[in-house]
Amino acid sequence: MALVLDASISLSWFFPDERTGFTDAALELVAREECWVPALWRLEFPNALLAAERKRRLTRAERLQVLDEAARLRLRIDGHTHELRAISALAEQHNLSTYDAAYLELAARLDSALITLDRNLAAAGAAAGVIVHAPGRLSASQLRRRYNI
Repeated sequence: MALVLDASISLSWFFPDERTGFTDAALELVAREECWVPALWRLEFPNALLAAERKRRLTRAERLQVLDEAARLRLRIDGHTHELRAISALAEQHNLSTYDAAYLELAARLDSALITLDRNLAAAGAAAGVIVHAPGRLSASQLRRRYNI
């Protein structure tokens, strides 16, 4: 089964204070499963790192190292171009940003599970009939058991 990982998950792997058993289990999945992100992840991920650097959560050298490490992850980048009104409507329907709506749309289109730390996105995914893996909905051990990791 394909999986869609949102930026909150992938960013957590590079901040020790954000790593948990759940996020580590998600990282293990990247090496074993077909894991997807929407094309906007290529902008959202480095932007979040730059914001973290500006808040002094990491140095410039650390940010550049994380970018190199993230580029080596086995994440598949979806090249689908969204129609502006369609993605806006999905965001409006579920009270999401259009960025989060892109993750939801990808999971629905691929008929895949969505892994997120974002409570609003998790709730929207569940309401849209997407399988959602999020803390509180699924523990790290359940995630590992489900995907045999």
